[in-house]
Amino acid sequence: MIAWTGNQVAEFLGTVGGSALEFSSVSTDTRSLAEGALFVALVGETFNGHDFLVVARDAGAVGAVVQRDTAEVDGLELFHVDDTLTALGLLARARRQEIAGPVVGVTGTNGKTSTKEMLAVALGSRWIVHATSENLNNLIGVPLTILSAPRDCDALVVEAGASEPGEIARLRDILEPSLAVVTNVAAGHLEGFGSLESVLHEKCSLLDGAPVAVVGCDPPKLEEEARSRALRVVVAGLCENATMRPNGWGVDPQGHAWFTFQGVRAQLPVLGRHQADNAMIALVVALELGVDLAEAAAAIGQVELPPGRCDMLRSGDRIILKDTYNANPGSLIALLETAATLRADRPLVIVLGTMLELGEESGELHVQMADVVMQSNPSMVAVVGEFVPAFERYADRLAERLLTADDPDSLGRDLAKRLAGNELVLVKGSRGVHMEDAVPHLLSNEETPCSTTS
Repeated sequence: MIAWTGNQVAEFLGTVGGSALEFSSVSTDTRSLAEGALFVALVGETFNGHDFLVVARDAGAVGAVVQRDTAEVDGLELFHVDDTLTALGLLARARRQEIAGPVVGVTGTNGKTSTKEMLAVALGSRWIVHATSENLNNLIGVPLTILSAPRDCDALVVEAGASEPGEIARLRDILEPSLAVVTNVAAGHLEGFGSLESVLHEKCSLLDGAPVAVVGCDPPKLEEEARSRALRVVVAGLCENATMRPNGWGVDPQGHAWFTFQGVRAQLPVLGRHQADNAMIALVVALELGVDLAEAAAAIGQVELPPGRCDMLRSGDRIILKDTYNANPGSLIALLETAATLRADRPLVIVLGTMLELGEESGELHVQMADVVMQSNPSMVAVVGEFVPAFERYADRLAERLLTADDPDSLGRDLAKRLAGNELVLVKGSRGVHMEDAVPHLLSNEETPCSTTS
C-alpha cells in the first residue's frame, strides 16, 4: 500500500504536473480498485486499460497513469508517460526504496516458489515480511507485489520469472535486491531462450551488482556465472561443491527430508530430497541476513506451500502424487526421486503429459525423460501429448502396461479401470496440459490430502 501525493508520483515518473492529491494504492484492474487508487492503464495484446478510465474513476480511482496524448477525464488526475508498463515498474521501485530491511529476489528454473515461501517464513522470525503470492512473478506481477506491501512491512521476498530474454534484468532494476538467489538452472522455457546457456545468462541477470548472491549447485557453471556478476557468492545445497552444506541429511520413509546444519536440525514438512536443497538456500540467506539459525529452521519446519506442486492424496490404500503446476526434465526427475522413497512394494504408475515451452529440443527431451522413467521400473505408464511418441520404442516392452489417450480426462478414465487399489501414482505435466483432469478418476470419495510439496 502507498501513501503518495500527486507531486511524488510525478517525481517518480519524471513527468510534469502533480498535485497535493493523495493516492492510497496502485492498481491495474478496475475490478479490484480501492477508493483513492491510482490506476495504471496497461496495454496488452488483448486489452487496453485506456478503454476503462471512466470505469476506473467510477470504481474509486482518483488518478491514472496513461500513454501520452490520452484525453483528459473528468475526476481523474492523469500522469502522461511514454509506456505505462515501464511507469508501473518505476512506481514499484519507488516503493521498494521505502523498505528499510532486506529485499531478497529469487529466481531459478525449479524450486523458486518453494524457496521463496521458506524464505518468507524464515525471515518472518525477525521482520514483517511481504512476499510474492500466487504466480505474480513477471513484469506486471513483480511491481504489483511490491506496491501491495503494507505500510509496516520492513522486508520483501520477491519471486522473479521470465519467459524471454531481458525480463529478469528489467525485474532486477525494479527490485534492486540487497540479496539475490538463483536456485538452479535447468532446461525450461527453452522456447523463449533457445539454449540452456541462454537460460543461465537470463537467470543470473538477477545477480548483477548484488552485494550477496546465494545460489544452488546445479549446474556447476552457475557458480562461475554468479561470481562474474555479484560482489560475493555463496553456494548452498547438498552437493559436494557447496560452500555451505549440511553436516548430515536424509529422507524419512514418508518422503520428508531432514538435515543438520551448524548444529541445528531442520525437519521439512514437504516431500522430496530436492526440498532440502531449497531449505539450505533459505537457511543460508537467513544466516547471511542475521536471522537466528534455530528460529529460521523452526519456521521452515512449519512452512506451507501453494497447492498444485506434488499434492499427496490418498484414495483407500492408493497414494497419488499430483504435480501439475509445471513440468520440465529437472522437476520430473525430482518427482521420480520422491516416488522412490515412498514406493516400498507398491506398483508404480506414472501418468505424464507434455512438458511445454522446451523449444526445438522438446522432442529429444521427452525421449530422454522416457528413458529416465523406464529406469524407475514402472508397473504401468499412461501418457498424452509429446510423451506418446517418446514411449513408442518401449511399446513392445510395456505391451498392455502402456496406456495412451488424446487428453488427460480420457486417460484418467481408462487408467482407473486398470488399477487394483494399492498403487503409487505419479501425475505430472505442465500447467497448460491440465493433467489434473485425470486425477478425479483415480480417486474415490474418501480421498484425503496428506501433504504438499514443490
